[in-house]
Amino acid sequence: MKIRARLVLAALVLSASSAASVQPAFAWGCIAVSENGTYGYSYNYDDEGDARERALNECATRATTDQTCEIQECDADS
Repeated sequence: MKIRARLVLAALVLSASSAASVQPAFAWGCIAVSENGTYGYSYNYDDEGDARERALNECATRATTDQTCEIQECDADS
């Protein structure tokens, strides 16, 4: 009976430790827009900075000369 109790205790400890190490996953997405309505967006990025950069780069690629793109919104979903 002692071996069974040890196995149950070990299983409980492993379950608790793995549950405590689980962190929510965030997926960042951003929207960038220029003065003339040109846009760029990003989604499913682990890092907010990378999501911002992608949205701005997409907007700049689509924009004509002398248009400035700015981030309008960034959000993280878990």
